[in-house]
Order: sequence, then C-alpha cells, then structure tokens
Amino acid sequence: MLPIAIAGGVICAVSLTAGLVTRTAIARSPLRRTGQARLAAPQRWRPLAQALIARDRPIAFLATWLMFLDTVIALAAPWPLMIVVDYGLGHRPYPPALGPLGTLSPLSLAVAAAAAGLLLVVLGSVAGYLVTFLIGALGERMTVRLRSALIAHVLRAEPAAVARYPLGELTSRIGTDAAAVADAVAATVDTLIPDAAVLVGMTVITALLDWRLTLVVLGVIPLYAITARLRNTALRPAQRHARARSGELATLATGLLARIPLIHVFHRANTEEQRYRQASGQAAAAAVTALDASARFAPVSDTLPGLGLAAALVVGTIEVSSGRLTLGGLLVFLAYLSSLTTPVRSLARLSTVIARGTASRDRVAELLQLPVLLPADTTPRPGQAGSRHRTRLPCPAAHPDPVPARRDRRLPGPAVRLDRVTFAHRARPPVLAAVSLYIAPGSVVCVTGPSGSGKTTLLSLLVRLAEPRSGRIDVDGVDISGIPLPKLREIVTLVPQDPWLHAGTIAENIGYGRAGATGAQIAAAAEHAGVAAFARDMPLGLQTPVGEDGTQLSGGQQRRVAVARALLADTPVVLLDEPTTGLDPATESRLIDDLLSVTRGKTLVMVTHQPRLTDRADQVVRVDGGRITLAGSPTADRRPSAVPA
Repeated sequence: MLPIAIAGGVICAVSLTAGLVTRTAIARSPLRRTGQARLAAPQRWRPLAQALIARDRPIAFLATWLMFLDTVIALAAPWPLMIVVDYGLGHRPYPPALGPLGTLSPLSLAVAAAAAGLLLVVLGSVAGYLVTFLIGALGERMTVRLRSALIAHVLRAEPAAVARYPLGELTSRIGTDAAAVADAVAATVDTLIPDAAVLVGMTVITALLDWRLTLVVLGVIPLYAITARLRNTALRPAQRHARARSGELATLATGLLARIPLIHVFHRANTEEQRYRQASGQAAAAAVTALDASARFAPVSDTLPGLGLAAALVVGTIEVSSGRLTLGGLLVFLAYLSSLTTPVRSLARLSTVIARGTASRDRVAELLQLPVLLPADTTPRPGQAGSRHRTRLPCPAAHPDPVPARRDRRLPGPAVRLDRVTFAHRARPPVLAAVSLYIAPGSVVCVTGPSGSGKTTLLSLLVRLAEPRSGRIDVDGVDISGIPLPKLREIVTLVPQDPWLHAGTIAENIGYGRAGATGAQIAAAAEHAGVAAFARDMPLGLQTPVGEDGTQLSGGQQRRVAVARALLADTPVVLLDEPTTGLDPATESRLIDDLLSVTRGKTLVMVTHQPRLTDRADQVVRVDGGRITLAGSPTADRRPSAVPA
C-alpha cells in the first residue's frame, strides 16, 4: 500500500500546483478583444461551444484532465474493500501484484486499506474542487464573450431592425439568455465528460469481473434513454414558453420604471401594479410548468438505479454461489451500482439545463441574425435609380473623399442630392415616395410639413440610420451607400428630436461628439450652443451629472447639449430635427444666431416650423404625404456674416 500512498501524494501535489497556477492565470489574464468577438447565429450546439471555448482551450484541457483523474479515483475507491474482504478475511491467495501485502495481518491490511481509501477520497475532493473552479471560471468567461458578441452585433445592426425589440426584451436576451447558453455549454463539459467516463469505466471493470452480471445491469440503460427522450420532448417547448414570458416581464418592468412620472400624473399606479402582477403570475406559471415537465420524470430516473441494484443483488448471489464471482467482487459491483445514482441524476439535470439553454440559444440566434448596417454597400439595391448604368464605389477607405478638406472653412459644405428616393417600413405604404431634392453646397435648408409626413425619415436616410428601398443619395456626387461608415460619420452628423443623452456629466455628453476632444474644444462647443450659459449657474458647471437619459436637465437644456455635441463633431453637413423645441423665445433667438454663425459655410438641413429659422434659410422644403410639395427660397434670405475665431 505504500507505493499507492506515495503515488497518490504525488498526484495530489501536482493537481494542487496545477490548480493554483491556473487560478492565478485566470485571475490575471484579461479577456482580450471581447468587444470585437464575433459569433455566427448559433443554430447548433457543437459549433457554438467550439466558438465560445476556443480562446480558453488550456483551461478546458486542464479541467478535462482533472475530470479523468477524478474518474479514475472514483473507479479505484471500492477496490481496497475488495482486497480486505477477499484476501484479508477470505484468506484467498494473493496474486503476484499484491504479494507484498501477504505479510500483513488482517487488521494491518484493513488499516492500510482504510488509509488508501481515505487518500483516494482526499484526492477526489481536491480534483473535484479544481474542476468546479475551472468550469465555473470557463462559464463566466464564455458568458462575457457571448454578451460582448451580442452587444457588438446589436450596436452594428440596422437601427430599424433593433427597434422592433423592446428594451426589456433586449436586456433579457443579452443578460439572462446569454448566461443560460454559457451555463449549458459549461454544464455539458462538466457533466457529460466525467459522467460518461464513469459509466464507461464501470461497464468495462464490471464486465471483467463478471460479464453475465454486467449484461443484466446494462438492461436498465434503454429505460434511461427512453426517459430522457420523453423528458426532452416535454421540456423544450415548456422552456421556450417560460423564456418568452420572462422576456415579456422584463419588457414590462423596464417600461414601467421609465414611465413613473406619467403613472403618477394620471394616477395609474393601481392599474400598472395589477398589470405587472398579472404578467409576473404568467411568467411564474410558465416557469412552474417547465419545472413540472422536468421534475415529473425524476421518480423514474431515481427508481432505475434501484431496479439495477435489485437485479444485481439477485444475480450476483447466484454468481457468488457458483464460484464465478468472489464476495469482494460482488461488493465492488454493488458499490459501483450505488454510486451510479449520482452520474445518472447529473445527466438527468443536464437535459434540463440543455433544454433551457436551447430556448435561450434560439433567442440569442435571433439577435445575431439581425441585419448589419453595412460599412459600405457594393451591391446595387433592386430598383435603385442608376443601378443599371453605375457601379458603386468600392469599400476600401482609399476611395475618393467627397469632402477633401472638411475643416477648411474657406470651402463650402458639400452638395446633397436625393434622386427618386423611396422608403417604407417593411410592407407598409411608403413614408417617402420617389422624392428628389437638391441641396446646394453650404446652404441652409429648412424642412417643414405636417406631423408624420416623412421629415424625420428624410434626415435618417441622409445619415444612414435607415436605408432607402430605391433611389440614390449623393454627397458631392458620391453615393453615400458606397462611403464607409466611419468616413460618412466624419461628413454628416445628426441632432435628433430625442437628445440621446447618457448618464454622465454635461462635458462627457458633449465630448461624445468627437473622440479625444480637449476640454477647450468642449467648452467652445458648449459656448456656441448656449450650454455654458446655464452650466455657469450649476455648482459643478460642465462637470454636472445629467442623470439617466438627461433627466436632471430640462428639455431645452438637453436639446442644447445635443446641439453642442454636434457642433463639436464639426462635420461639413449638419442635420437638426426641431433644434429649438423646448426653448424660451430669448434662448431660441440666441441659439439660432449662434447656430447659424458657427455653422457658416456648412450644409445645414433643419426640420423646423420656427419662422425665425425658415425666414433666414436659403431654401424651404415642404414635405407632405411622403412627397416634396414645395421647394424654394423664403421671402427673407439672410445669414449672419460673423465667423467665430
């Protein structure tokens, strides 16, 4: 027994050292390039698992090696008992491999066997701890990688496609569903490999002991397969339904929290509370249904090992009586069968985890299938004007720059032209129908028209937040669909009706307009947009936090911060959607003067109904019913002559 103890001690030391080294490596090694992680839509588990584990193969390899070590230890655990029963108590002759043990008394042999068994237990505990730690770390890293891939894809997807999902639904899929997918992959590695190895090892060893008894026990396996099949058939649709209800509940909660002031004003707290309670009850009922679909098969799974044990006891007694199996061999056989309950239950739980993960995988795949806003489109759209006679510009950034010197104020901003542009939301009637418009270089254009006529859509098309169904949009004669998005963002910027502010300071929100902007540049943009005027009255000035979605600022203040952000971007084409909404007359007049002054020479397109702006525009365009019904110069055509230093 001494060689066994020495070998066990060496294995234990190696395992501990490997685990500590790996733990340190995991703690210190960052997840590199997680923000740029790319995954195809995961329709099947195998390629998805390979993609998620690819960057952590050393961790997975070490965990797998420790799993096999744990399996070997588990298979060796009953053998000291067999040695004591057959050779110490049964006085059977020792085989040559165990010859040194023949000098020991039965009591000494029992003590040595107990020590060996205890050592195996310790080794198994250490290996189990290391496997748990490594698989847990692997699961967390896979979750980070999958969430990063989802965020990266959603941020690059077409905004109109993303907008079809409520915020709570997106949050649920990126958060809960991504974690469920990673957990399913990690649980498969953690459960399938060691439990399958244990079952195979037990089958081989018991077959060597007594193949007849092994065949009797193996008769239970088909019953396990049938049970697992029935469980999965009932569980998968239940899990899909539960995940859908959970996503709806998250969507409702997000909407309620965003509308708290509205709920107070209209005294709808009781109604909304009832809605949430009802949705929460439906989600809980779906979860309980899924739980029942899994748990109802547990009694069968737990009974099958007992059935195998009963059959083994009867047949084993016959085999021992006939002399084909020793008493110690029967005890080893029964010990294996008793320990068989744990891997069987683990495999049963694994089917539940995989069913839950499959439902989440499908929801994640749906997000990863969202169409991406292409950096530069090289394929003519069907029905696009000029597509038969014109080849689109190639994607590389080396193509001709439509704005050769965009910050040279001596040059006017670029000309913009829409040629028979049509846009519609999926199968609905067109929002814009064959619209054609020419905007002169460096001119100020005001777009007016009734609500819902397509004014905001027109701006979205110019900045490629939406893609036309047909037609062509040019900047200085270059089709914007052939301009790489980073280059287009240096040419055109947009100030939307919603200011799009994020939690942070005023300066941080303005600085979002240009990466690496200096404090002086941010302050200058704030001054021109009228932000500095109200920021001076705040204790922290431009460092004042704006709150979630800018809620700590008034509507007019939010608007001015958004204008300052656009001015900081300093693009030659500036699009503004109702830039003076929410401003008092004095502030509105001052902002108009500053805006027209600081954008002198730029091509400025504004959706507005304010006479102060339309009277000073070079061109007024009226959009009505998806068509341009009026395009001409206003009665007054003046712009300030002052150019800021």
